[in-house]
Order: sequence, then structure tokens, then C-alpha cells
Amino acid sequence: MNRVAIVTGGTQGLGFGYVRELQRRGVRVVLTGRTAAGVSAAVERLVVEFPDAAERLAGCVCEIADLDSVQSAWDFGVERFGSIDIWLNNAGFARTGVAFLDTSAEEIESMVSANVVGSMNAAQVAIAGFRRQGSVGKLYLTLGGGGATGRVVPGMSVYSTTKRAVKYFADTLVKERKEAGDGILIGTISPGVNVTEGLLREMQRVPESRRALAMRQLNFVGEHVETTTPWIVDRVLSDTRQGNNITWLTTGRMLGRGLSTLLGQKRDVISRYESRRGTT
Repeated sequence: MNRVAIVTGGTQGLGFGYVRELQRRGVRVVLTGRTAAGVSAAVERLVVEFPDAAERLAGCVCEIADLDSVQSAWDFGVERFGSIDIWLNNAGFARTGVAFLDTSAEEIESMVSANVVGSMNAAQVAIAGFRRQGSVGKLYLTLGGGGATGRVVPGMSVYSTTKRAVKYFADTLVKERKEAGDGILIGTISPGVNVTEGLLREMQRVPESRRALAMRQLNFVGEHVETTTPWIVDRVLSDTRQGNNITWLTTGRMLGRGLSTLLGQKRDVISRYESRRGTT
């Protein structure tokens, strides 16, 4: 396999999981993050795990809300590996589990900038780059928080609004590519609720009176990154359908979990993270 992928937000959480799975499948990867220290640490971790990764892995700093920075990431990838085949746009910002009035103006701006403007920046750079390479390539934008379906999720007013905007934006891109009739595929990823460093920080900020309920809900819908990312990456690599939404938490999976609960099978995904989230 000789493909090249850019994964934004690749220094931790889901993004790091995507990079790891792409490395396992022989894909050359550019991982990006907001800080040089974070990028270096992520690359070092992967080189330890994959001794040959130094030749098929590179990292660069990228601020997804800055168009010039996003363009620089593309240029870096092309210079390093010759071309780009997949852009997996994972970078974003979430402030969840709180009422709208408890969300600061700075947090609102950060979510709109990273999730909406960042997705547009990624699309502008990736699609233009794919066209220069012969109009072939795959771009995936990340949904969440009810963004794919429009489902209203309490405590996610701003985050879900930004992801709903990304869904609309992706749909317009799909229509444009269908009209263009070229080989550039636009897709979305709904990765479900993954227990990441960011999510654990968010749980710490949930009001004490609601935290126990939030943790029970997380145990029901949550998943480990190492469980979801292999499945998602396999579908990204094999995908040939315009406008595909790669969805982890399907209705079937939810029904299966509900049935298991009724049968008395307790689901626990968060106990292994107790020491990191600092709660009991």
C-alpha cells in the first residue's frame, strides 16, 4: 500500500488512533497538531511502536482555523511524500456537558473557528490540492453531537450546532463533486463517543450534581479509541462511495447494548480511566 494520508488533530485521542491504524496498514501519514511539542511527542510514541515509522510518518504544526497554516500542512505533506491521497479532518474543539449560558464567549468562538471554519479550510486546501493531482482523492470531515441527524443533545448547544453546520457543508460539497463528476470523494465520519483525554477533561467540568448520571450515560454509549479506529480506518481506505457517512454508533449497536442491559450485562468502559479523570 503506497497511499498518503493527512490526519489533523493527530497528536492524541481519535486522531492519534487513526494515525496508529494507518501505520499498521502501511499508509504513509502526516499527522498534525497545534504545538511542536505535541507533534514531536506523538511521532516519538509511534516510532517506538513501529520501528520503521520514521520513513513513513511525518509531523507538522497546523492551526486548523488558519487557512495559511492548513495550506502549509498540505505543502509539507507533498514535499515529504510526493502527493496526498486522503485528508482525514479530525481537528476540532468541544465544550460539552454544560448549559449554553455556562459556555464562555471564548469557548463559543473556539468551537466555531475549529469545527466550522476549520472544516472549510481543510476542504478548500484538500479539494484544490486533489484537483492539481488529477482530481482524485478523499476528504473526510468529522461529525458528532447529533450533527449527522440533527438530534438535539442537552449540554451540547454550541458544539452540536457547529457539527450540524459541518454536516450541511459536507452535503453541499458532495453535490458539487457529483456535478463535477471527478474522482474526488467527500465523506463524513461519525465516530461515536470515544473516551479520550479531551472527553475526560470535559467530564471533570460537568456540574457535580449531574456527573454521576453523565458517567452512567458514558458507560452506555462510550467506546475505547482502540475499538473504533480500526473499524473506521478500514472503511476509509476501502470507501468508493460519494457522500458516505462512516458511522460507528449505529442503531443496531445501540439496540444491542440496550438488549444486553436488559439481560443484566453491565457495560463498563470508564473504570480503566479512573486515575486519569480523578474521580470515583
